[in-house]
Amino acid sequence: MTIPKLAERVGRSRTLIHRLATNPAEGWPQPVFRPGSSRPEYDVVWFDEYWAQRQAGIRQGRRTDLEQSEGGE
Repeated sequence: MTIPKLAERVGRSRTLIHRLATNPAEGWPQPVFRPGSSRPEYDVVWFDEYWAQRQAGIRQGRRTDLEQSEGGE
């Protein structure tokens, strides 16, 4: 599946998916190219597993600017 299709699949931008795909630290496999095409394609099953693991590892931060200080404010 191409990067635009993967982005559509998870509801994120093509730019993000491309950045992840080209970052060696993310560990993406080598893409496959169909004859006559210059668009990289990736295995959908692999991507679904990768995305699930990535999303599970994301931790949202907690806002501290809304907490009241101990000084009484």
